[in-house]
Amino acid sequence: MFWILLIIVIILYLLLAWITMRPQNFPPGPPYLPVIGSAPFLQSKNFHFLMEKWRSQYGPVVGIFLGRQPAIAVCEPSTVLEVLKREEFQGRPDNESLRERSLGKHLGIMFNDGPAWAEQRRFTLRHLKEFGFGKTSMESLIIEEVHDLLEAVGNKTLQVSGLFNISSVNVLWGVMAGMRYKRDDPELRNLLDNLTKLFRAGNVTGATLRVIFPFLKRIAPSLVDDGTTKTFHQLHHFIRKIIQEHKKVLDENLPRDFIDAYLIEMLKQPPENSSFSEDMLVIICMDLFAAGAESVGNTLSFALLYMVLHPEVQEKVQKEIDHQIGRGRLPSLQDKSSLQYTEAVLMEIQRINSIAPLTVPHRATRDTELKGYFIPKDTFVTVSIWSLLQDKSFWHDPTSFRPERFLDSSGKISRQEWFLPFGVGKRLCPGEAFARNMLFLVFTSLLQKYSVTLPPGHLKPSTLPLPGFTTAPQPFEVTFISR
Repeated sequence: MFWILLIIVIILYLLLAWITMRPQNFPPGPPYLPVIGSAPFLQSKNFHFLMEKWRSQYGPVVGIFLGRQPAIAVCEPSTVLEVLKREEFQGRPDNESLRERSLGKHLGIMFNDGPAWAEQRRFTLRHLKEFGFGKTSMESLIIEEVHDLLEAVGNKTLQVSGLFNISSVNVLWGVMAGMRYKRDDPELRNLLDNLTKLFRAGNVTGATLRVIFPFLKRIAPSLVDDGTTKTFHQLHHFIRKIIQEHKKVLDENLPRDFIDAYLIEMLKQPPENSSFSEDMLVIICMDLFAAGAESVGNTLSFALLYMVLHPEVQEKVQKEIDHQIGRGRLPSLQDKSSLQYTEAVLMEIQRINSIAPLTVPHRATRDTELKGYFIPKDTFVTVSIWSLLQDKSFWHDPTSFRPERFLDSSGKISRQEWFLPFGVGKRLCPGEAFARNMLFLVFTSLLQKYSVTLPPGHLKPSTLPLPGFTTAPQPFEVTFISR
């Protein structure tokens, strides 16, 4: 009798939880179930494609549940821009899974918000510019990596996946820590390989057992272990070791790099009232390290993909480089204005296969409304940048690779309102300048010296990306042929 009553009570509890789960006037969306919410209906390898399907079914704002956690998916250009600009949507989710990457705290500039985030972001952007994100100093760091890359690929057939990651990390790490690594450095290679696995395995929806049932981490850790804990610990250890080395030789009057500047700021601030700490520095470094390695490296990989698929475009880029620069020197950032077609090609690469089709999740910081729907405080918000870059009414033929869409009738760059691969508003990607400059210098230098083609007998690679927190091309090889 007792067990029957217990089962009845449990069923009634689950039924009540289910009935009361959806707030009044919450956006429509896929079905939701007791305890697990909408999780069974969110299992899509490319979630931005599923969001586009929902858009025609439910509208631009779709209500979903991660367990009992309310969330919305935003997939329509004007609504996307509204959300990215409105103050109350600039928060970041806060749960046990996300805090694990941040030493159990609310740290960094990627998954953080509030006054501490604003203070840390201002400091980070100011000092990154001072130590290398300025145009001249950044260019010298990138050119050093370009020389190394050109030597490494010469007249070889290589797997493109991961080809550019160390180059990207070396530029970032030159600014952050005043260091660079050899391409075959075993510690860095292992770290980047694990980081890539983490990005590829990541679930952008948050509909994972770790998020829906956080208690499983304590009672059945093997059930929810996806390798992220180990990778996070490796990154924390790697960065903290470098910070300790900086502390040993720190000169308060002569900062050499971002880490030095941060450590000096820590000494100036009273510890009890400061957002500056060694743990905060570790996570800021990790945010920049992880994002920079994946985003720029994958975009350059997509660039090679589209050049082998469109040799006529590759040839036009090379003709422009030859005409405007020649082959006697490497391209520089001053050449951007004279390489208009090349710039249009890079913009089209970023548009047609964005490496970040969805933004890092946002959070509603207060009760609000969107398109007439009630959005409760702490609702998770997933935003589709892909819907901006692929909107048929704006781009007309968004699935076609057509760089000319970014050129006017005189062959000059024509800025497109919805070309926002780095986002917009307060959450604009802090590495935008680094990414744009790295893409331009590496891409133009490679095509100035080499033509890229598929090895004989290889099938054309697919443009369908590998899913994850960021996207990446499916593995393919190219041959670099000296021009």
